[in-house]
Amino acid sequence: MPYAVIDTETTGFSPAKGDRMLEIAVVRLDDAGEVLDTWETLLDPGRSVGATHVHGITAADVVGAPVFREVAAHVAGLLAGHVVVGHNVDFDLRFLSAELAAASVPFTLAGKLCTQRLAADYLPGPKRTLAVCCEQAGIVNDHAHSALGDTLATAELFAFYLRHHGGSPPWAAAVTRAAHALPGTDLFAALTAPPLPRTHTRTRTHSAAR
Repeated sequence: MPYAVIDTETTGFSPAKGDRMLEIAVVRLDDAGEVLDTWETLLDPGRSVGATHVHGITAADVVGAPVFREVAAHVAGLLAGHVVVGHNVDFDLRFLSAELAAASVPFTLAGKLCTQRLAADYLPGPKRTLAVCCEQAGIVNDHAHSALGDTLATAELFAFYLRHHGGSPPWAAAVTRAAHALPGTDLFAALTAPPLPRTHTRTRTHSAAR
């Protein structure tokens, strides 16, 4: 039951209103929460980058970056057959679904888990931001508000949850059933991503909200 942790940085809050992805990272984990591989890229949104003071990405940073359709098949391949994990994962999945649909790349979600929602079972206090959850779990995120930094931090947080169950979390059976219910899923193909596309990553760090 492999996991794929994702995070995105975006131009705003709503793909329905024309906001786009600026950056995406995927970190794949094994059943125990150990990192198998990582992938990231900046993206050219074809519009203003939005709030640089939040995500730290400037217009200059995305010059030469691929547009999403150039990496769409690779992203779908990385996630296929995996349970997608994220902190407030529905936000990222809204953007991912919109971008994949615009690129005409089909994708069926095998299952999803939200580390923000799961925090109520593992961490104290009412605040559930990634920063607060990481602090409570003893995780250091030196690159907050970068897609890869937040994805790696979320992966560590998820592994922290997994350790409470000795490798057999309460959601295991439901996730396995969901994966097996996917029609016509070629498991070998699902676990094999397409060739690595052109990527573009950050070359400098800007001040971003914490």
